[in-house]
Amino acid sequence: MDDYERLVKIGEGASGVVYKARDRRTGETVAIKRLRAGGGNGEDGAAFEAAFRREVRCLEACRGHPSLVALRAAHLEVDPYGGSGEAFIVMDYAGQSLADVMREDRAGQPFPETEARRVIRALLEGAAALHARGVLHRDLKPANVLLDARGGARICDFGLSRPTTAHSGTTSSSPLKPGVATLWYRAPELILGSRDYDAGVDTWALGCVMAELLAGAPLFPGRSEMDQLNRVFDTLGAQDVASWRGFASLPRAGSPLCRRPRPPARLRGMFPALSDAGFRVLAGLLECRPDRRLTAADALRCPWFHAEDPIAAPPEAVAAAAAADQPRASSCSAGFSAGAGGVTVPGVAAEAMVA
Repeated sequence: MDDYERLVKIGEGASGVVYKARDRRTGETVAIKRLRAGGGNGEDGAAFEAAFRREVRCLEACRGHPSLVALRAAHLEVDPYGGSGEAFIVMDYAGQSLADVMREDRAGQPFPETEARRVIRALLEGAAALHARGVLHRDLKPANVLLDARGGARICDFGLSRPTTAHSGTTSSSPLKPGVATLWYRAPELILGSRDYDAGVDTWALGCVMAELLAGAPLFPGRSEMDQLNRVFDTLGAQDVASWRGFASLPRAGSPLCRRPRPPARLRGMFPALSDAGFRVLAGLLECRPDRRLTAADALRCPWFHAEDPIAAPPEAVAAAAAADQPRASSCSAGFSAGAGGVTVPGVAAEAMVA
């Protein structure tokens, strides 16, 4: 890693620290993610090494798409005496996170619909590429989206990513962990304990991001998993949740929250100024039943992304918004290459590729 000069720390999470750095050979600005064994995720030894290799392989599988952060190099240092090792992942530097832009530059103000559409289109294109190449991201949120100087949006941080069975759209035969994704962006099936989920967990998260862009605040800011699920059902309704195939076998299907009477869905009333075409995308991404949720590829085929006319909300929605001073949402297969940027990444056992 002597080829890189660290400039400033730009992010930190449970899985590692991210630095802005300079490539001494080319003068280019890059981002370096430093992972340390036994860090926030508690992984050490072989588990840490396997987690690092998974992340690199998922990044490698997604090379070349403009909406996905680009891998440049990867380096693993293992302590020969059994102590804590560390690893480095070098990527393109792509600018501020969407979370920082929303918090600092916009101070909680919503994005105009045209701008939200541009960002969501890029993220759906990135997610569609991920899923087509056999990868689940499993932690999509504003903090894991980067906005570059040209207005492009890129998905980053593949620390929780896992490979999938590419052609079926389902995960491998080994069960996956339900406790993934940041709580406010966690799909209902994850909260209910599913270990047989698919790419719908990513499109749900993008629905939450879309709502946050349009509202200026998170749509489901739960304090716990059960509070999160309660907020989701109160907003979207739960009349037909129990009828989806496989629901009865979920570990938390017997929760009283799943049987409590709910009012009709109120999502439309929370976004009165959103065009009908835009609302169809939002509602399709935020389907509680994963078997009815839009895939990223299907969402991109919706008229909202192809309309020639300027976006316009229905007249009655505009009138309602004006009367209420425009209320916002409450705070409320993929073939894995062995190389990574010129650094050899040996294979990893198949069982280590799922968790």
